[in-house]
Amino acid sequence: MSAIAKMNPIIELRHVYREFVAGNQTHVVLNDITLTIAQGEMVAIIGASGSGKSTLMNIIGCLDKSTRGEVLINGISVNETDSDRLAELRSCYLGFIFQRYHLMPYLTAEENIAIPALYTAMPESERKARIQMLGQKLGLKSRLGYRPAQLSGGQQQRVSICRALINGAQVILADEPTGALDSVSGKALMGVLHQLHADGHTVIIVTHDHGVAKQAQRIVEISDGRIIADEINQSCPEDRLAQHIPVVRDNGRASLWRSIHESMRMAWRSLLGHRMRTFLSMLGIIIGISSVVSSMAVGEGARQTIMNEIGKLGNTTLEIRPGTGWGSKRPDMERALSLNDVASLQKQPWAEGVSPQVSSMATAVRKGYDSSMMLSGVSQDFFALQGIRFIQGNGFTARDVAEGEPVLVLDETSRDTLFQDGEDPLGQIVQIAGASWRVVGVAVKPGPKVVGGFMAGWLPYTSLQQRISGDKPLEAIVLRFQESLTPQDAMQTVEHLLTREHGKKDFFSQTDDQLTKAMQKTSDSMSLLITAIVAISLLVGGVGVMNIMLVSVTEKTHEIGIRLSVGARPSDIMHQFLIEAVMICTLGGLVGVGGSWIAAQIFALITDEFSMAFTWLPVAIACAFSALIGLTFGYFPARSAAKLNPTEALARE
Repeated sequence: MSAIAKMNPIIELRHVYREFVAGNQTHVVLNDITLTIAQGEMVAIIGASGSGKSTLMNIIGCLDKSTRGEVLINGISVNETDSDRLAELRSCYLGFIFQRYHLMPYLTAEENIAIPALYTAMPESERKARIQMLGQKLGLKSRLGYRPAQLSGGQQQRVSICRALINGAQVILADEPTGALDSVSGKALMGVLHQLHADGHTVIIVTHDHGVAKQAQRIVEISDGRIIADEINQSCPEDRLAQHIPVVRDNGRASLWRSIHESMRMAWRSLLGHRMRTFLSMLGIIIGISSVVSSMAVGEGARQTIMNEIGKLGNTTLEIRPGTGWGSKRPDMERALSLNDVASLQKQPWAEGVSPQVSSMATAVRKGYDSSMMLSGVSQDFFALQGIRFIQGNGFTARDVAEGEPVLVLDETSRDTLFQDGEDPLGQIVQIAGASWRVVGVAVKPGPKVVGGFMAGWLPYTSLQQRISGDKPLEAIVLRFQESLTPQDAMQTVEHLLTREHGKKDFFSQTDDQLTKAMQKTSDSMSLLITAIVAISLLVGGVGVMNIMLVSVTEKTHEIGIRLSVGARPSDIMHQFLIEAVMICTLGGLVGVGGSWIAAQIFALITDEFSMAFTWLPVAIACAFSALIGLTFGYFPARSAAKLNPTEALARE
C-alpha cells in the first residue's frame, strides 16, 4: 500500500467479497479485497476481462453492494445505508465516466450534462453557468446544443466527463475511458483526466490497457477477484496544478417542490423524446374521454332542447288521464274520462282551452306505398295546447270536428314517407283504414326530431271514432289554464271538480312542471347510464396506459440506470414515471375534450337533427378522472422502475 493512501483516505474497502448465486452455485467475483484510496490520488485498476475490476468499480461507485466486508466513502459506511443515502453519495462525491458514454439520445449535450444537478438544490443560474464553464474547459461550448448522434465519440465522452463534474464530484470513476476511442481521442481524453487530477480530483481508472495504466500515480492489479499487486508508478509524470474547477456551494438534496418540478420537466422531455409511444399511450384515454364528453354533451343538448320546447308552452298546461298513475292501468277505470268531462272543463272560466285525445294505429296507403301510422284524435285546440307548430297549411276547424270530416294533419316523417321530394301534400288524398283523408297541414311536434321515427298524424277525434277506432275510450284530456293560477292550484281545482262529478277519483293529472321534472330525472338517469358505460372504456384505456408504461420501463431501463448512477433516488424515478403517466392521461383527456368539441362543430355544420351542449362540470370531471387514471395505473410501472438495480439497468443498452 502506498504512503499516499495512508493519508486522508476517501475510499476504504475492508475484506470485501462479492458473490453471485446462479442456481445451486455461488460465484465469487471479488475475494477478500482490502483497498484504500486517498484524496487526490490518480489510481489505475488493471486486470483482464472477468477479473472483477468492473464489479469493484461498481462497489466503489455505490452502484452495487458487497456481499461481505465493509466499504466506506468519505467515512460513510455504504453497507449500512439505504438507497436514498447511496444516491446522495453518488450525487455529491462520485462522478462516472462510462466507456459507452451512456448519454440519453433525445436530450442535447447541455441537457445530458445537467441531469445530476437536477436532483440537487443547485440553483438553475449556477447550473447553467457551470455547464458553460465545463463546456468551455473541455472544448464543447459550441456543441452544447447538439444531440449525442450529432457528436463524435470523443465529444460524447467529453459530455460524459462534464456530466460527472457538474455536481463537483471529488472522485472521478472512469470505466475503460479510452476503450471506444481512437488513439488521438484517447490521448486527448487522458489529457483531460490528468487535468482533473491536477485540479484536485481523485481519479480512478478501470482498464485492461497497460499503456493507460502507466499514466496513473498508482497501479492496482486484480486477477480472479483478488488484488495481486498495488504499486506506486515511479515513471508517472507529476501533474502540474491547474486552476481548480469552482467548488459547488450547495449540492444537497432539492426540496420536494423543486424535485417534483424538475420531474415534471424531465417527464415532458421524455414524452417529447418518445412521441409515438406517447401517442399510443394516450390513444385509449383520448377515445374514452371523447366518448364520455360527447355522450354527456349529446344528452345535455337533447335535454335542453326538450326543456326549451316544453318551456314554450309555459307552465299552464295540464294533462288528465284515467287510472291512478302511469304504472297502474286498471280495466275498471279505462272509461273514467268522457266527453262530458271535456264539456265540464270547457265551462270553467279559468280554462283557456280543452281537448280530448284518443289514439289508434292504422295503415296509411298512397300510390301503392303503405306504412303504419300512429293517429291521434284531438280537437282543434290541441295544437295550440301542445305547442305544435305548422310548417305547411293549417289545422282542422271546429266545424271539421263537429261534423267528423275526414281531414288529416301529418308530421314531417309522414310527409317525407308518403310524398316525394318537392311534392306539395296539401289537398292530397291518403287512404287510411279504407277511407280517403284529405291532408290539410303539416306540423312539427316540440322536441328534437327523431330520425327514422314512427309516422304520426292528427285528425278530429270525432272522425277517428266514427271511421277507424269506433267507441274507443279517451286516453287523455289536455287543458290549458290561466296564468293567474299556479300549477298546483289548477290540479287541485280539476281534481275536486272531476272527483265530485265521478263520485270517486279514478284519474290522475300531471302538469308541465311535473313533466319537466320527470324529463330532467330521466335525462339525468340516462346521462349517468351513458357515463357509466363509457367509463368502462376509460378503465380499458387506463389498463392500456399501464401496459404501455410497463413496456416503457423495459425500454427505458438503460435510461433509468443512467439516472440512478448520477444521483437519482428511487423516489425521483418513481415521481418521474408517475408524472409521465399523469401527463399522458391528462393530455389525452384534454385532446379528447378538444376532439369532442371539434366533432360537435362538424356535426352542427352537417346536420341540425341533434345538438351537443358542453358544460364545464362534465369536462372538469373527465379531465380529473383521466389524471386519476394516470396516477392509479401509473403507480405499478413507477414502482417497478424505482426498484431497478443500477448496474443491471446500465447493462441493458
